[in-house]
Amino acid sequence: MAHTNSSHRRTHNILLISKLLNQREGASPFTLVLDNLEQPAKPLLKEFIRRANSSKSHVVFLAFETARTPPGIDTFIPCWNKNFQQIVQAVRSAITSAVKRCLIVIDGLNALCKMSAQPRSTLDLTSFLMSLLQPPQQTPQNSPSLVAVYHQDMPLHTSANPYSPGPLSLLEYSATTIMTVHSLSILLAEKQAKEKSLGAPSFGLAEQKEGLVVGLKPQARSIPSDQRGIVIQLEHRRRSGRGLLEWYFLPQRLPSKPYSASSKEPVLLLDDHPLFRKPELVPETTDQDLAGVTFELNLTTRQRMERDGVVLPYFDAQKAGGGGEGGRILYDMGAEDDFDEEEDEI
Repeated sequence: MAHTNSSHRRTHNILLISKLLNQREGASPFTLVLDNLEQPAKPLLKEFIRRANSSKSHVVFLAFETARTPPGIDTFIPCWNKNFQQIVQAVRSAITSAVKRCLIVIDGLNALCKMSAQPRSTLDLTSFLMSLLQPPQQTPQNSPSLVAVYHQDMPLHTSANPYSPGPLSLLEYSATTIMTVHSLSILLAEKQAKEKSLGAPSFGLAEQKEGLVVGLKPQARSIPSDQRGIVIQLEHRRRSGRGLLEWYFLPQRLPSKPYSASSKEPVLLLDDHPLFRKPELVPETTDQDLAGVTFELNLTTRQRMERDGVVLPYFDAQKAGGGGEGGRILYDMGAEDDFDEEEDEI
């Protein structure tokens, strides 16, 4: 039964990550990607773009941090020299010219979050992002999908209103899917420390050492080349409101040919990774396995009959009542007990 549940969970969650990466059927209108200095989100963005190109989708790239056009981009919009109205107008014109579905990629939301947190700012972060997701009037069925990156290591100024939520809280509330990328080497180091009952090691800014920005991860070189990649922590919210949490592994070596529906899904569950796979349970021993031992472990026929004839105290009462009927006191009165019927009725 446990094996069946595990197989069902694996199949269901692999289909889910495939649908999210391919952006099929509007699986996630707004996908928020959280990264840090230890593990950037570039490999995950490349996978989104690769699959969008395979499905002939139009890819629009809003560049707040990127100077050159990445490969696989159909429309590159530099945003550092435009205001918000100009950005929205450029995106809508690109979506209108697209024949099929459209994927909008934002390389960094930190600049927008910083502007929205200023006291005199007129930028409404959620309204700006939702305006990018409006479908064109000619083809309202081709609603675009948005994939945006937020860098967790970059500090933000506190909001002018102490009672209003921060920009990151608004993004996490508005997103239908949150993907947090982790370094495989760091997770391996934490796993080994946990197995030895040691504290989790710190890397990068968490080490709090002067001048140290990115940590030195010693486990990276010891990992085989075919087992390298990034770890994705997925939080997906269904339309019913229920959430799903799962950990995935995106390999570093992806197939060079375009992705198709018939091709095998390269993403797998983190539990299926060779370095994180749990050891299989040892099967029960059989008579053939015990043939070479010099002592007898099995019971004889007489011993089995004597074992079946043993009656435990109050066994009949336990068998008749079963569990879940509340507690009962079973007591056999002796000759020395003074039983009073009138007192018992009280």
